[in-house]
Amino acid sequence: MFMLGIRETLGPVSIDLERRFPYNFPLTGAQKKTTMMRIGVDTGGTFTDFVFSEGDRITTLKVPSTPADPSRAISGGLTEVLERPFRMVHGTTVATNAFLQRRMARCAIVCTRGFEHLLHIGRQNRIGLFDLEVRKPDAIVPLALCHGVDERTFHTGEVSVPIDTEGLGSLCGRLRKQNVESVAVVFLHAYANPRNERSAAKVFREAGFQVTASHEILPEYREYERAVVTTLNAALQPVIARYIDRLSRRLGQGRLLIMQSNGGVLSPKQVMREPVRTLMSGPAGGVIAARRFSRLCKEKNLITLDMGGTSTDVSIIRDGRLLLTREGVLEHLPLRLPVIDIATVGAGGGSIARIDRGGVLQVGPRSAGADPGPACYGRSAMATVTDAFVVNGVIDPGQLLAGTLKIFPGRSTRAVQALADRLGRPLHETAEGIILISVSAMERAIRSVTLERGEDPRFYTLFPFGGAGGLVATLLADRLGVRRIVVPPFQGVFSALGMLMADFQRDLSCSVLKANSPGLARELDGIFAGLSTRATTLLSREGYGPDRSHLKMEVDIRYRGQSYELTVPYTRNVLADFHRSHRQLYSYQLADEECEVVNARVSAIGLTPDIRLPRPRKKPGVPPVHARRPVYFNGRRRSFDLYMRRTLAPGHEIQGPAVVIAEDATVVVDDHYRAVVDPHAALVLTRKE
Repeated sequence: MFMLGIRETLGPVSIDLERRFPYNFPLTGAQKKTTMMRIGVDTGGTFTDFVFSEGDRITTLKVPSTPADPSRAISGGLTEVLERPFRMVHGTTVATNAFLQRRMARCAIVCTRGFEHLLHIGRQNRIGLFDLEVRKPDAIVPLALCHGVDERTFHTGEVSVPIDTEGLGSLCGRLRKQNVESVAVVFLHAYANPRNERSAAKVFREAGFQVTASHEILPEYREYERAVVTTLNAALQPVIARYIDRLSRRLGQGRLLIMQSNGGVLSPKQVMREPVRTLMSGPAGGVIAARRFSRLCKEKNLITLDMGGTSTDVSIIRDGRLLLTREGVLEHLPLRLPVIDIATVGAGGGSIARIDRGGVLQVGPRSAGADPGPACYGRSAMATVTDAFVVNGVIDPGQLLAGTLKIFPGRSTRAVQALADRLGRPLHETAEGIILISVSAMERAIRSVTLERGEDPRFYTLFPFGGAGGLVATLLADRLGVRRIVVPPFQGVFSALGMLMADFQRDLSCSVLKANSPGLARELDGIFAGLSTRATTLLSREGYGPDRSHLKMEVDIRYRGQSYELTVPYTRNVLADFHRSHRQLYSYQLADEECEVVNARVSAIGLTPDIRLPRPRKKPGVPPVHARRPVYFNGRRRSFDLYMRRTLAPGHEIQGPAVVIAEDATVVVDDHYRAVVDPHAALVLTRKE
């Protein structure tokens, strides 16, 4: 049996933990041959979560995050395994935080002369359609660092003006004087012929700059979107390179893989070249694990709700499949890369409650994070959502992280009471108001990925996880009309668990921009043959043979004259599939209209060995009640039964009102719900008739 005992001081919080997960389960033949430990690590704003898989054991751990250097929390959690070989998959928010806080490297963009204002002009899209004071997104680099050079390539791929590589020498000198660390090269129509970009990129690399050329990261048309992705990648390269270098030194002989925004993993070397692919890395793991559970629980349609300490991320699993988008947006900047369709709101357990200038109670998006954390951690006087749950009796102060995380309920009471006094409202009503405001933000996010996409949430199952997802699940289900909730095991570290289930994935693309014609199919076959050869080579370099890999081929298609396209699998019935998808999304199709193929895409997927999840033995009888205490929840005070999740087994049934307590998460079962433990140790809540 693998046991993890750790004592590590991270910042002001001292952790002394021994974690054991009580479920043994049989292994397949392939798994019995695997001796290397596999570790999933999810770095959040408040906690860093670990899932260790070795042999027939799954072990979990939470430690406080160290935002100044996330690798410190990771190495602290790995203290006892660093001398052994292991494979670690890491979901990171380093790139996201560097962008949001504008702590990226000093970057310049080199573009075709006359297009220096490309990033500043952007598109004519209005962020707020009726906003009279329109403000464009802040440009990634200042205009002084946007340099134009003489070169020109036509949209046909014909090079009209070759790049003068000798003339770039003086530009390198100017960039050094501007203290530039990295360079983005974005030439017009480089997706059709990257010759000029290759030549320029070579000059800048030889001069010592880190370089991203647009044809390397996004060889597709739409110059503004291509410029945004290329410049973001260049600006993030030095930041990610330094972080991965520090982390790799701390890991010793462990093999490291990094989670991407698309739900796949990449090698550190590739991530250092393409860090922009990790901008939504953190939330992806939970959705990957939810897809696995959708198959186990035979729940094809799920609304995933990942509520952590800093934010809440929501997505949907439809017909057992992830929903990817290539129209991602980060602070109103287009992110034209495949990412899991996730909506994020600044509403987590650490979201700070405050009263604005108009005397109205507000919650988030600012978070107390890991340091100083909520008031109940003992290091601040700021009331947070977590403090509101403590005040109203939902969170048991003695059970968080098995009692090793010291909680001060009195500080929560004082922090919330200060707001209550200013509002002139009772203490528990104020705490309830903090909770409901955060729930409203989550509800809006869920509606954005369901109702706004033509999906009715009433036909979905709510799937909450994260340390706080189970606290608000019934409140959200009531508002959305959802009748069924499934709370998985490993709830508090679920995203880290998903890291272990993620496959290796590289996405390749090529612009086509051709109208449908009798000869197009043959041309597409040739394009896909070239992309597939590249993809197979990439997989082979990473150690994935034919028996452990497969390729996914897709095309972007639109009706002639449309501005945006749909992605559908590349089959002989591709046009029929496009018409069907268009009708599903937009309620109409134009079968007689001419179609255009915009891009060809190939995803190279290396399959990860499966992880067998526990199937604990069924226990007859009534589950033991740990305690009973008054709780203020959903507008009134009642007596709730308290259950410890570790004592529950398949077949056990709980009638609300009740609170189910785990070491890293809490689930509220309101009085109009009943909960049953299913064969996979998930807690299934259904609304009583």
